[in-house]
Amino acid sequence: MSKTIAIIGGGPSGLMAAEVLSAKGFNVSIYERKPSVGRKFLMAGRGGLNLTHSEDLKPFLSRYGERSDRLKPMINQFPPQALRAWCESLGQPTFIGSSKRVFPQSFKASPLLRAWIARLKEQGVDFMLNYEWRGWKEGALVFSTTGEDASVTPDATILALGGASWPRLGSDGGWVDVLKAQNIEIALLRPANCGFYVDWSPVFSARFAGTPLKAAALSFNDQSVRGEFVMTDKGIEGSAVYALGALLREEIARSGSAQLIIDLKPDLDANEIQKRLQRPRAGLSLTNYLRKTLKLPDVAIGLLMEKLDRTKLSAYTPAQLTRAIKFYALDLNGIFSIDRAISTAGGVTFDAIDDNAMLVNKEGVFIAGEMLDWEAPTGGYLLQASLSSGVCAANGVMRWLNS
Repeated sequence: MSKTIAIIGGGPSGLMAAEVLSAKGFNVSIYERKPSVGRKFLMAGRGGLNLTHSEDLKPFLSRYGERSDRLKPMINQFPPQALRAWCESLGQPTFIGSSKRVFPQSFKASPLLRAWIARLKEQGVDFMLNYEWRGWKEGALVFSTTGEDASVTPDATILALGGASWPRLGSDGGWVDVLKAQNIEIALLRPANCGFYVDWSPVFSARFAGTPLKAAALSFNDQSVRGEFVMTDKGIEGSAVYALGALLREEIARSGSAQLIIDLKPDLDANEIQKRLQRPRAGLSLTNYLRKTLKLPDVAIGLLMEKLDRTKLSAYTPAQLTRAIKFYALDLNGIFSIDRAISTAGGVTFDAIDDNAMLVNKEGVFIAGEMLDWEAPTGGYLLQASLSSGVCAANGVMRWLNS
């Protein structure tokens, strides 16, 4: 008789673990609190479903920061090229975009998810929907479903309940208290890949909320990144901000604020900018002068006007304006709440699991996905690590059951 495996959570990591185990003949059931699986996966697909990234593995792993060494063995079990081959096997070939990010050719999540679910059903996976996990009772997993309680006692369990950044899609971090009651070490869940608050003037907020700055270079301490970010009515968000997000978040936690340095015209060096700003204004307002001389977009000029003293606009020298453009200092005074974040940092610590991703003090229980204490910027790194950790947990289950 085949061993029974309970996977709690129907997100990418749980589905991938189910695929690996069911393909090996295990009796797998996925327990999902919502009426359908893959809801966050579908949400990610609204922007084209960035599956992974095509850069070399060494810089790829560095995107996971302090957790890169911990995630390396997991990602090696299902690296980016394996992910692309897996998509191809589901009839969804991939392509590499101009930013070296990898997408399905359909640019959608739904065809891939449909094919994936069909394969899992063919492999005998049972989908137990509307099952909300409550913890353990006398060694059995306990669920609430349609107003009743249900319990199961599998041979092994994989927990893949996600972080806390998408409560309406099922990831609300409710598992934290359950695991803490089992004396499992949990690092505080914190927002990741989210925006930061800025004290905009009412004029700037009303005019530029929702406007992207498409070409900028952002720096904090010794880290820099080029890319795009977006103004919101209360601050900033976007991929370039997310790349520095962990550093900015920790600085705000330490001191209450952080100063982000922005190069508003990264394609021109300071000398060239200053040279152009020495041209006569010929009666132009500063705004029109900057548009004509430097081709600065209106949102960049708006940012400058937030800093410059409007009563002294005519007195600013080319050198002063150049410095304001190349070293624009934006004060961030808070971080958006976790329910507005794309992902979360924190979770089950790596010290709480062994090399098989099994809890050290809860034999037969394995952890996958965003429940683990890691984070990464957007760009394919989140989904890649989630899927790879699902493979790792599944492999761990097989090693443990066969030992």
